[in-house]
Amino acid sequence: MYTPWRPESSRRWLALLLLWPALVVAAGPPVRPFGSDTWAEIQATVSRPAVVVFTTTDCVYCPAVIDDLGRAIHKARSSAKLLVVVMDGADQESEAVHNGHLQHADRVYAFDGNAAALRYGVDPAWRGTTPFVVLLPRAGAPSFHVGRPKRALLAALLKPAW
Repeated sequence: MYTPWRPESSRRWLALLLLWPALVVAAGPPVRPFGSDTWAEIQATVSRPAVVVFTTTDCVYCPAVIDDLGRAIHKARSSAKLLVVVMDGADQESEAVHNGHLQHADRVYAFDGNAAALRYGVDPAWRGTTPFVVLLPRAGAPSFHVGRPKRALLAALLKPAW
């Protein structure tokens, strides 16, 4: 049976298509609290390799670094996880935590507690500069980087285990 084209149905589809990117971004990973025990838990339970990016909602460079790392993981077809930790006191329900550049993240955390103590628990030498990137290799100790890690280090982390 032939149904004639109706402009009102086309408008509905067009509206849905235009809203789709916003709906996809809004449906990102849930935000978890990052407390005093979270860093030890991440190191013990997250499948490795993993990349952890510590950011703030006002960091100018962080979105590009997070996007770049997410694309590198995807391009390498790696099983590595991308974890993002928002450090500036934004709570788990804050709109600022749900930014579009977090769409590549497998998990998102928000600091829940004293920020200086939480940073010290990750790396005592770190003074809060962002983006702060931690590479968790398959085996061995994590490596800490202010800014995007060198391409060679990232490539070594993302290469297949076989």
